[in-house]
Amino acid sequence: MADANLALQALLDAKVPAASRWTATDIPNSDAIAIEISNSHISMLEEAAVGLAAKGINPIDTGAIDLPLGELAPLINEVRREVLYGRGLVLLRGLPVDRLDTNEMALVFWGIGLRLGRAVSQSVMGERLGHVVNVTDVDRHARAYRNRSELAPHSDPGDMLSFLCLRPALEGGVNRFVSSLTVFDEIRTRRPDLLAHLVHGFHYHRFGEEGPGEEPITPHRIPVFSFRDGLISGRYVPEYVQIAADEDPSIVLTDSQVEALDLLHATTNRADLTLDFTMGPGEMVLANNFTVFHARTEFTDSPEHRRHLLRLWLAAEPTRPVVPETRQYPDEPGIPPQPGLTPSFASRYDLT
Repeated sequence: MADANLALQALLDAKVPAASRWTATDIPNSDAIAIEISNSHISMLEEAAVGLAAKGINPIDTGAIDLPLGELAPLINEVRREVLYGRGLVLLRGLPVDRLDTNEMALVFWGIGLRLGRAVSQSVMGERLGHVVNVTDVDRHARAYRNRSELAPHSDPGDMLSFLCLRPALEGGVNRFVSSLTVFDEIRTRRPDLLAHLVHGFHYHRFGEEGPGEEPITPHRIPVFSFRDGLISGRYVPEYVQIAADEDPSIVLTDSQVEALDLLHATTNRADLTLDFTMGPGEMVLANNFTVFHARTEFTDSPEHRRHLLRLWLAAEPTRPVVPETRQYPDEPGIPPQPGLTPSFASRYDLT
């Protein structure tokens, strides 16, 4: 209890960096975070990607020497600084999806990612370069990024998240971003009593991706907000909290805990705090997982027109200092690969 009280007091006294505490007034639309990439800037990377794709080379087998940025390098360095130490959110526009095929674009995306951080595994399948595509026609219990359902504001393992849109949905698929540090500050100001529950944290279900000998539900509580080395960090996946409580009778959420989670959900979706937009072809978003939550509305597509994004989870070097309890998996950042498994989990939420 003493440690919990100390963690809470540290957060009550902590200062939120001004750049990371943004609202819809500061970022009213995607133009406010957008940077245009010109053809001249990307020409060297594009040429290298086309050449490597023609040889059938897998992006993850390449290094920075294979995919030179050329004139794009200074811009990507600035983007990295903004994501890690500024607003935590950047949108790149103008990537050449109209000129390149999927394999070529994957190499371009990977080449940029190499300069941002180290790509880590995104599921038990071990993919470090992910394809966000709806596969519920073959697996109705597919994990969130492989289905078309709405995703509430959340964060992922790793310091940074990046999506590149190759093809948007027929309808829906609107992205939502909110500063988790603004959310923290709002709750700290309005309901510091409920903040204690969010700092204490919640058990997470590992969604069928626990390793051999590990429990399906984390034995420890994962704090929504934590503080280490002068930095406030946010970590939250609401579905994992809900399913842990649903699957384990020993986990009982008190009325006060539910009130705290309801306030968190409401605050992360407040119109005056959030940025909503639909990514178009050739747009690449980058977000700081510890200072920004992201979400997505439900979408409609078809076998002939599937929404298709590429995704990276990136560990910064050096990585952000966070308390050990934020880890959902022992070997984070990323989800440890387990050959032969796919990221799928069925609960009563999937069966209703």
